[in-house]
Amino acid sequence: MRERARRFFIAFQSPGYPFIAASGLAFSAGWTIEALCQGWLVLQLTDSPFWVGAAAGIRGTSQILFGLAGGTVADRFDRRRILWAAFTTHAVACLALAAAVLAGPPPLALVLALVSLSGVSGAVSPSMQAIVYDVVGPTRLLNAGAFSFLAGAVVRTAAGIVTGIILDRYGIAPGYALAAAALTVASLVLFPLHARHRRPSDAASHEPPLAALRAVVRYARHHTQIRDLLVLSIVTEAFGFAYLFVMPVLARDILHAGATGLGALTAASATGQFVAMIGLAASGDVRRKGALLVASTAAFGIAVAALAVSPVLVLSIAFALCAGASGSLYDTSIATLVQLTTSREMRGRVLGLYVATYGMSQVGGFIVGAAATVLTVPVALALAGAAVAANAARCVPTIARLDPARHR
Repeated sequence: MRERARRFFIAFQSPGYPFIAASGLAFSAGWTIEALCQGWLVLQLTDSPFWVGAAAGIRGTSQILFGLAGGTVADRFDRRRILWAAFTTHAVACLALAAAVLAGPPPLALVLALVSLSGVSGAVSPSMQAIVYDVVGPTRLLNAGAFSFLAGAVVRTAAGIVTGIILDRYGIAPGYALAAAALTVASLVLFPLHARHRRPSDAASHEPPLAALRAVVRYARHHTQIRDLLVLSIVTEAFGFAYLFVMPVLARDILHAGATGLGALTAASATGQFVAMIGLAASGDVRRKGALLVASTAAFGIAVAALAVSPVLVLSIAFALCAGASGSLYDTSIATLVQLTTSREMRGRVLGLYVATYGMSQVGGFIVGAAATVLTVPVALALAGAAVAANAARCVPTIARLDPARHR
């Protein structure tokens, strides 16, 4: 029993990791609340699935454009200060949206501009992932990733329910204010992090930014494992996680469950994430990480397709739970493999490429929203889930057999 508990909490044996875990918990709360408010606000302003998707797409595009620079920044500057700046910028954008809503129905152009600013702040995620590696090292990385998603699942479950109630009873502005508060906490809890965990690579700090960008593109192109992982991420983010951005439409127009139903679906997704991460954290480490990645990606695509065609709320909650579980296993395993198959001096920049693919989930929201105007939301989202599952099957000969220990 003692050995099992030690394996479960192995990441916390690294000094500094508890601060990172706390910051990730607060960030997950802020991100969840803001995403729900964003979808609900745009749906109320436009009554259009297209614009719900377009708002997500604009945010994702800004994250993609600045994600490459975020990786270079992570290798050149103090990663803790980068995260402070990002979380603070994100909080300010949320407060501005709260003020705009209180002043009256805000112009759609203003909402989209502030949504784009949130995407820019999200582009520095390579600094968070790189600093986790700095703190816990390679052998505890998967366990740390599991706990990061575990913490996120706890707060997403609560945040989904609470935000749904807030949107129903008090409106959108208080939701945005709560998101800003959570993001501020995410910044503040990083202050005690020890200085030795935040120094960038000395070589990278002297490399010109454009040269650094060219170097990482060459590196990814010439390393088959990295290239295949990035392609898998692009497809899965674009077509799988789009479900998060069209859930307001599913809740209101397909399931007729309103904002409370939206909160229930979000909480179910987070609950699935929580259960999956409990199991992954208890394992301590997984040897066949490539097989885990491919299997979880295929399961994720199937769950998204099932959620798309579900006609009743109870079934939709069950499928959202499955999507949350398999999606979090995908997220944890691919993030771990990207870092374990990358050299130390290139880690931040490769993470920049990887994080840029995160923006594809929001671009995928735009794609699904646009397709829904012709095909309906359930058909468009079901096709997206099928594409994820099919792409996972295509990756079996390469990624499923990937052993990161051979590439270190």
